[in-house]
Amino acid sequence: MTASQDVLIAGAGLIGLCTAYSLARAGHRVTLIDKDEVGSGAARGNAGEITPIQVTPMPEPEQLTEIFKGVTSRRHYLNIAPAAMPLLSAFGAGFMYNTMPAKVRQNTRNLDQLVRGAFAAFDSYHQDGISLDGGGYGFLNNSASVDELQKFRDKQVQRADLFGTERPGQIMLDGDLHDFESVLAKRVRAGYVAHTERYIDPRLFVDELHEKLLELGTQIHEQTELVGIDNNSATLRTPAGDITSGFDKAIVATGAWTTSKIEGLAGIRPAYVTPGTGYSYHVQPDRLPGYLLASIDRKTLGVPMSGELRVVGLMDFSSQIEEFSAQRVDHLASQASAFIQGIDGKPRFDEWTGPRPMTPTGLPIISPLKAHPNVIVATGHNMHGLSLGPVTAEVVVSMVEGKPGVVAGSQIDMKPFAL
Repeated sequence: MTASQDVLIAGAGLIGLCTAYSLARAGHRVTLIDKDEVGSGAARGNAGEITPIQVTPMPEPEQLTEIFKGVTSRRHYLNIAPAAMPLLSAFGAGFMYNTMPAKVRQNTRNLDQLVRGAFAAFDSYHQDGISLDGGGYGFLNNSASVDELQKFRDKQVQRADLFGTERPGQIMLDGDLHDFESVLAKRVRAGYVAHTERYIDPRLFVDELHEKLLELGTQIHEQTELVGIDNNSATLRTPAGDITSGFDKAIVATGAWTTSKIEGLAGIRPAYVTPGTGYSYHVQPDRLPGYLLASIDRKTLGVPMSGELRVVGLMDFSSQIEEFSAQRVDHLASQASAFIQGIDGKPRFDEWTGPRPMTPTGLPIISPLKAHPNVIVATGHNMHGLSLGPVTAEVVVSMVEGKPGVVAGSQIDMKPFAL
């Protein structure tokens, strides 16, 4: 048995919540804080995907064209505000470097160390009584371009073979596809189902983790911000004023807010973590699809979630990471209506925007601070915070306990995730 430790976790998003839960069930005494409330940020508004074969680093050669479009147009899934470009220069240079094919292959191999344990980590949560409800199984990947979808499926077949899982289904065309899923718009020519992939309602997941933490005696303090940290104590800003809190170990899981503005994190620069803002909204369609609908050409998802359809997409880089843009939501809605029937003109509700912590490598940071080795940073999961939340938590528990990180029965190389 490992001796129980006092662990402070800053950030009650997906990574912070999963880490808190995994530490608490391992017998550690956990205090969880958040500058807002439990599940704020990107924790509740995401697509709910648990999708190992689609968890790959964002930097790839095709993204170079997308970056150009993102700078020159507001009607593209990627948008880069000109005013933010000086702030993004170091991040952008690193991102473009990592689009080289050799770097893509290397980063993918490194990320796959975590991906291999994603399903098993979620299964362990489910065995503990966390429902993983509100969604289902199977992604219906689709496109107006048969050739584009074929290339996408070929990559997924390779990843399924790598992980030893069931291959995606065969591509269906035109009439066969629309007989299979009538919700798809007629312009969609091709589609196939990746049956192994899952999706859940992240709102339910957050709420159930919150309840489990309270049952386990975790101390949870909202409206409490981490403003400084060293090897043994943290400065916390509360509504009543600043206080100092000691710990044996601390986890900084502050997501897109993991910056050098927190005293003690001087090494965390925008070149490491930069916010990329996403959007989602809900609509009640004429009929819910039977699967998660992933439009490859529109870069947009339609997710049947707890009896509603959640539309998710876009990636904005700007200096205002939480600024809501009605224009961008309108664009997201137009993209969704181009491949999903029965939603155009329907009232939108639960419109949401939130930042995701992006890294130039596409890899998360899971690393102790060099200056303060009792402080572990766990952030930068890009768009994969839900898919990789529980398995990241397993690795962090090992680090807290002074053990090697083990995923899917194999010790992993932590160097790619180090600061």
